Amino acid sequence: MAAVGKAMAGANNKPAMIRKLLMRVLVVLVAGAILGAFVVAIVMPQLDWSASARPPAAEKRLASLVLHRWVRRNAAVQSNPLAPSPDNLKAGRAEFIEHCAICHGADGSAHTPLGADFYPPVARLERGAPGWTDGELYFIIAAGIRYTGMPGFGAHHPPADIWRMILWIRHLPRLSGQERTELRKEAAQLMEHDGRN
Repeated sequence: MAAVGKAMAGANNKPAMIRKLLMRVLVVLVAGAILGAFVVAIVMPQLDWSASARPPAAEKRLASLVLHRWVRRNAAVQSNPLAPSPDNLKAGRAEFIEHCAICHGADGSAHTPLGADFYPPVARLERGAPGWTDGELYFIIAAGIRYTGMPGFGAHHPPADIWRMILWIRHLPRLSGQERTELRKEAAQLMEHDGRN
């Protein structure tokens, strides 16, 4: 009889235990929200957010990890549908000079006449971006990357133009001396032209 009474008392006490657990969870959530608000409102603005400052190694690793996972998760698994023909390379070169060289440098070295600091630094493409697949490069160029200075070109450029840019990026490691000289001249002329407008 005593065991039955104990079981009934335990069953009647169950809602009270659930309420107590829910209250503890609520207190932890509210405390976490207050702590988070404090960090965002008080601590974060005290950090150096300038483009010339170098972040701590942990922040750099975390940002790189998140960026790579985001790109790999969203990029289509595809190869460039265009062949690296002379005409496609010429068109890709023209697109690259017009839209990319201002930040990435005419030869992909990230050396530009801007003389500005970027953080994260502008991607150096002179090795042809070997760490990215064609589909990932397409996604980066088409979508852009928020808070990095990398604009998205997908809304204003047909896919073929973007694929041609990728062909040119893949060609950058094989630039001849003559091509490098021509690229620097083209980029300088474009900068001069843009400076007059």
